[in-house]
Amino acid sequence: MRNESLVELLAAQTLQGASSGGLLANKQEIDFLLRLAGTTQISRAIKDAGARKGEQFALVAAGRSAVRLPPGLEARELQRRRLRVSELGRIERAALLSAKRA
Repeated sequence: MRNESLVELLAAQTLQGASSGGLLANKQEIDFLLRLAGTTQISRAIKDAGARKGEQFALVAAGRSAVRLPPGLEARELQRRRLRVSELGRIERAALLSAKRA
């Protein structure tokens, strides 16, 4: 997950789901994790895409208002680049997760 465009579109799916009542889970952060991992199973999403002790991780903040950085965290931006075919597939699969639940 190194492309800002990919993360932005997955987060947009979560925000849209929150607005329309179509979240994959009760909480937006879990919905985003599910979409990121490409599954509807929370345990699998944590295993495949969750943070691990001692390893670097990315903290994603998404919303409609300005984000304030908590003390002690360093802000870095992901590189924004054209989406690859594999990334487009991830976005499509994440969108289809909602269709499966309907």
